[in-house]
Parts: sequence; structure tokens; C-alpha cells
Amino acid sequence: MELNKMKKILFYFCALMLFTTLFTSCRYEEGPYISFLSPETRLVGYWEVGKVLRNGEEYTETSDLAHQKGSYYSFYIERMLEVEAIKDNYLQKSVTGAWDFQNHEKEIYMMFTIQNKKYSYTARIKRLTKYDLEYEYTDENGDVWRMIMNNRSVY
Repeated sequence: MELNKMKKILFYFCALMLFTTLFTSCRYEEGPYISFLSPETRLVGYWEVGKVLRNGEEYTETSDLAHQKGSYYSFYIERMLEVEAIKDNYLQKSVTGAWDFQNHEKEIYMMFTIQNKKYSYTARIKRLTKYDLEYEYTDENGDVWRMIMNNRSVY
């Protein structure tokens, strides 16, 4: 009888540990707190830049295509990344691009080149839902960028 009780306790302990690991490993500062979709499933798709902040202030410059409101980021399952933006009424596309999760999917490494400007940074993911993506990183000049995107793949 004592052995069965120990098995039950061990089972509940293991179930609790599994539950805790599943739901705390994918938690971001600004949500979601619980999701049954993996971070990769939520990220892969076509995202539109809705708002850009530099050092806490809204950034509205149009010369920096990667930080331009209305630009598109396409995250592919193969860890490829494509960035598209409009400049002088022409569609500009990145020529190279890659992404990967880091730090237990709490950060994202991104690398791409658009209009002969290379971008390479690791950003802290603040929010990643099926519909919203927000991340923040510090560039080589010490500026803190916050990208707020909306998923255009989900209807």
C-alpha cells in the first residue's frame, strides 16, 4: 500500500514539474502568459511594422527601411528572414536574411541586408502572440529600438 502512495506522489510531482516547465518557459514580459502554440508557430508568418520606438520616442524616419512603419518582415520556418519596404514608390527587399531563437526562446537573433545596409542584432522578445510581436534591442550606437508588429498572415 505504501508503494502505491509513493507512486502517486511521484506522478503528481512529475506532472507539476512538466506543467510548470511548459508554461513558464515561453512566458514573455508582456504576454501571453499561457499559450498552447509554440513560439515558432506564433512567429512564422508575414508581419507588418505598426510602430517603431527609438529610445522611447516614436520613430517616423522613412530613410531607414528596417525601422520604417509599414515595412514587412517575413519569418520562414527554415529560419530565413525577408524584409520588404517601400522607398521612392519602389518595393525594396532584403538580399539576405536569417533568424533564430536564443535564450530559451526569450530572445531572437536577426540578420539581414536591405539597401546595402546590414543589420545584425539579438532582441529581447517582449510579446509574442498569434497576432502581436514586440521586441527590443540596443544597436551599436546605444539606441534602444522597440519594434511593434502585427501579424498579416492570420485573419
